[in-house]
Order: sequence, then C-alpha cells, then structure tokens
Amino acid sequence: MKCIYMFFLHIFFFTLPLKANYTVVLTVTDEGNGFNDIRFKGAFSNWDVLQGYDDGSNGDMIAGDGIWTVLLEGLSGPASYEWGAIDTDNGDGTICNVCNGSDGWGTWLLDLVGEPNQEFFIDVNGYVTGSTSIAIPYQGDEITKTVLFSVDMTEWLDEEGSTGLNVFSVSRGDQMQVRGGFNAWSCEDPSNCIMTRTPGTNIFTLASSITGFPLTEMEYKYYLDLSSTSVEYLENIHGDLYDGIGWEDSPRFGGANRTFILGLEDETNLVELGLEGYYDLPYGGVIPLNQEATITFSIDMIGALNQGFNPQEDTVYISIQDRWLTYLQGLEDGYKINAFYNGDNTYSVNQSFIGPFPWHMLYTWGFYDVSLAAYVQEGGGFGFGRSRARYQHADIENDCQWDDYIFPRDSWQFEPPLPVEEFDSEMICVNLEIDNSFSPEKFTLKNNFPNPFNPFTTIEYELPYDTYMELNIYDARGRVIKNLINQKIVSGKNSIQWNARDNFGQSVPSGIYFYTVQTNYYQKTKKMILLK
Repeated sequence: MKCIYMFFLHIFFFTLPLKANYTVVLTVTDEGNGFNDIRFKGAFSNWDVLQGYDDGSNGDMIAGDGIWTVLLEGLSGPASYEWGAIDTDNGDGTICNVCNGSDGWGTWLLDLVGEPNQEFFIDVNGYVTGSTSIAIPYQGDEITKTVLFSVDMTEWLDEEGSTGLNVFSVSRGDQMQVRGGFNAWSCEDPSNCIMTRTPGTNIFTLASSITGFPLTEMEYKYYLDLSSTSVEYLENIHGDLYDGIGWEDSPRFGGANRTFILGLEDETNLVELGLEGYYDLPYGGVIPLNQEATITFSIDMIGALNQGFNPQEDTVYISIQDRWLTYLQGLEDGYKINAFYNGDNTYSVNQSFIGPFPWHMLYTWGFYDVSLAAYVQEGGGFGFGRSRARYQHADIENDCQWDDYIFPRDSWQFEPPLPVEEFDSEMICVNLEIDNSFSPEKFTLKNNFPNPFNPFTTIEYELPYDTYMELNIYDARGRVIKNLINQKIVSGKNSIQWNARDNFGQSVPSGIYFYTVQTNYYQKTKKMILLK
C-alpha cells in the first residue's frame, strides 16, 4: 500500500470517532474445485484463520452449494480491512489446522486466480464498500510434476579468484534455497528447498516434486541463506545487515516474485525452468572493484499532477529498491536521492556508485507532498512491476569498459505495474552510441513480457522516425478486442501495457491473443497467452 493511502487513513482515523459492532459477511465461491475446508483470514483477525462454512450454518445460506461463508461481527468503522482465504490443503499431501506455518499455510486461493489481497471499507455509518466475495473458477484436476530450478551464483560468490559482489560463501556455510508457494515460502523440509552445487560449476540446482493445477501460476523466489559466520563477516565490513536481505528482487519481474506453471500432463512430467541468476545477475554483469560510475536518472513529472504534485513546493526524489546495492554501497535501506529541476517538467538525479555493483537498477520515483506532509511514491505492492528496472551497458567500442551511463527518461506512473526494461544477458556490452541515441534504424516489435501473463503484460517496440501507428489486440477468431494505440508516436524505444481488458473495460478470458503493429510501411504480428 502506498504512502499516500496510509497517510489518508491515519488522518481519517483521528478525525472521525470509531464506531463498533458492525457485521460483514465474506464469501468464497468454489466453482467446481472441490475444496474441503476453506478458512478466512485478514486484518479483522490479525491474519489468524477463521473457519468458513458451507453447511447452512453460521451465516451460510445453503449447505453444499460451494459458497463458503464467514460472518464477521463487532467490526469498527471507519476502517479498511484487507483479507483473503485459504484451503487447508498444503499441496504436499498434508492438511493444516492452525495454518500459521507450524503445520503449513494451506493454499492461498487468491494465488489461483492471480488476484492481490481483497479489501473492504466500513464507513462511519456502517456502510460497506469494496470486495467482500471471491470466486475461484474451476482449475482442472491437480497434477504432480518434477520442477527443476537452476541458479547461477558466479557474480555473488566469495571465493578465490572471484571478481563479483563477494557475498555468498559455501565454505562459510551459506546456502542457496528456493522458496515459494509450493513449500509455504519456508525451508522446513530441506529436501524441498536447499539447492545443491553442480560439481565444477557455480550453478546450484533443486529438483522438486510439486503438485498443483496445470495452468495456475506458481510463485517463487531464490533465497540466499547466510550462515552466522557470514553475517558476522559481512557486518564487520559493511555494517548491520537489513532484515530479510536474503530474499531476491528479480529485475526481470520488476522486483516481484518469479512465476511458472506446471502445464498440462505429458510423457516427461518434467518442468525445466532454465538457468536463472540470483537477482537475474548474469556472468559479466558487475562493474569491477573500485571503478566509479555516475548513473543519470530523469523523469517527466507532468503525470504526477493528478496525485497532487505541486512543482512550486514539492521535492522529487528517487528511491533505490535493490537492497544488496544499497547495503554494499553503505547507503540506507530504500535510499532516497533528491532530484534537481531541469526547467521543462523534468527532473534528474546523478548518483555515483563504486564497484563492485550490478548492472541492473531497481528503483521508484516519488515526491514529498508539503501540503500533506507525506511521501507519495509510485509502484509498490507485490505483483509484476512493483519497481522500475533498467540496465546499464558496457561500451563495445572501448573494449567493453564500464563508464558513466544515462538512462532513458521515465514518465511518472503512480500505479503498478511500472515499466520494466527487457532483460537480455547478451546485451551487457553494446555499441553505446547506438544504444543511447534512442533512434533505431528499423521498426522492431518485441515479444511481450511476461508471457504467459495475468493480467498485465508489456509490449515494447522501436520506431526509426515519428509516424502514425496503430497497435491492436485480436482474439483467436481474429476480432479486434482492444485498440491500444491509434495516434502519432515519436521515434525511439517505446512501450505500452495491456491489462487484459477489452475496449469496454471488461476482463477477457484466458486464451491465445495476437497483437499487431501497423504503420504506412510496416506491419508485424506476435502471439501472447493469457492464463488466469
């Protein structure tokens, strides 16, 4: 939740008296999945589970109709309440009862439909708005497959001859782990969490047997588990470690969790995710020891006027979201840097870093609203694009040396998903003259990312000159369902996001869709898959 919202609620609670004893009914509709025991949890219960009912009692209207109900009594208003629901099946053949991690967490049902926490609001008169019901469409029968996770730790290792960030040490007892919904985001079962180093390499792998619905996105992260020896070692050099610093924030996903799907049953029943990097950091993607480079960020703030931005008195800043970067650079967690005004609704920041540091940058823009005495920051949440992600590049014309780097100008975007630059480990060293000109020599339509997606995806394209352009979304029957662009576009690298809604604002169903770019001299079509 963004700072401006938290501030409003804070003021609201102290200017209006709380009234209690309001009743709210929450429901979860099971559309054929056969959930056996649904529990509700949220701010109203301090996130402890409350029993749901589908037996005609405790507020439930009809027994066995698949509509699970909980009756919440004694709630206060004005107040907002986030909530969700679980099925007590842990997904590993066991059932949770307490469901607080001691006996598992159950299955978080909102993950099945790719939805964030729900929220309802009670006003001072007891009137309820927001979401009080969830529907879980039929997900198909559960299947079990072996999922192979692989992560390259070359640039993180602290071993003889290492030239990267020098953080991770097997000899000190550190471990690489995979944590996700399939193991309750924990490592209680080491065999389903701890990765093993492939002899003679810097690659760590885990083969895990995972049960779930075929087309439901499953979330996970790589986790760097530091031993007490490493904690002491690092803190002697860099100071106190941030809590939870071992959790990665993937630049490819804009700081969000990684995702995969099991897919339909096949002969192998194997899902090989491919080689990834902790923080997506590839070999060669680190600016070397003691080299200083200044990174320039800039933003057009005209869009922030809708959030109350006042250029005459408010201060614009950038917040670095890469926790390992700020820690190793001796900066505070979530480090903020004030921007300077360029005179044309744009602001810039020049920030110097000293190697070693990674080629990626995770960050968000914000401003301090003087009238509210509050920070207003874009992005946030837990989904794709919670932070911006960009990459600096080495100069192929200068023996792939790193130097100062200027990122393309951003535009203010309050709500996530924020723009995420396409990840390509083959583009570490490029011709900077071409890369920074932002004037491609030909039309280019790139693959949307992520793909499959739910519900947001980003489409990037490049134009060699200013031109009138159309970008349309078609369904599998060839019907135009969404006109994304129908106007003159300036030359250079551009991107646009689609939220899986049609021209009438309605959500479209799962399936195959096509996106087409067309100008007077160019036309290109590509395919994408929406999985809910």
